[in-house]
Amino acid sequence: MSFLLIPFMMVPALAGVPLGFLEELGVPQKFQMYLAVTGPAVTGITIVAVFENRYLLVCNHFYWKKIRFPYIFLNYLAAFLCFIHPILQAPDQNSGRLELKKNFPCVFQYISISSIFIFPQDTVIIAIPMIFVIFLVIVQATIVILLIYHRFYVDRFKVSENTTQMQKRFMKALFGQFLLFVSILGVPVSIFTFSMFLDDYNQGLNNFCIIILSLNGLVSTTAMIILHQPYREWILACFGKKSRRCSVINVL
Repeated sequence: MSFLLIPFMMVPALAGVPLGFLEELGVPQKFQMYLAVTGPAVTGITIVAVFENRYLLVCNHFYWKKIRFPYIFLNYLAAFLCFIHPILQAPDQNSGRLELKKNFPCVFQYISISSIFIFPQDTVIIAIPMIFVIFLVIVQATIVILLIYHRFYVDRFKVSENTTQMQKRFMKALFGQFLLFVSILGVPVSIFTFSMFLDDYNQGLNNFCIIILSLNGLVSTTAMIILHQPYREWILACFGKKSRRCSVINVL
């Protein structure tokens, strides 16, 4: 998003301008804007897949192993499909741009009118997929975290005190990842959704939300290294620093 697309969004105008490398290559605007709105959805599903992998490692559920790949596939399929309808419903671009210029004349002080892509002007068409993705990701991530916590709680008398402490640290790291995800991905998407319903235009806030979304990969990777000891030790080993040995948690 930060290099290939660089979307300049104009919520609640339901319009945007791709300013990235794909624009220089002549990739159709409709496809670029599809990637711009689908990217956060796919990122959210990726977070769910990471949490699901933690659940598999911790619980080692026999029946879950059989259905996990269709489950993950359906999640990614939903992420890629949910914004196809809004993109296909985009109005005639010339008339849409003229209407946008009439409602938001200040925008065109810096942007050429021919470079703007106009989304469907029905707020519901755009908002429903956004709300669906937020609901899908947050609910699934919450369920996975609760299932892992339940497994640790059930096995609390079967493991040593040292293992219990390691499990608590694991849960704190997982919960920290979840809160970080909600902040980095959920908050900007929620702001866009509310801006559309309230018809409130703030270009500075739009730009801030896009910057936050573009930093998701960097922030998530950094958090993964900081919160989870195995990743942290591997990184330190790459720089030639010795790390203390850690015990393996037996959760079975």
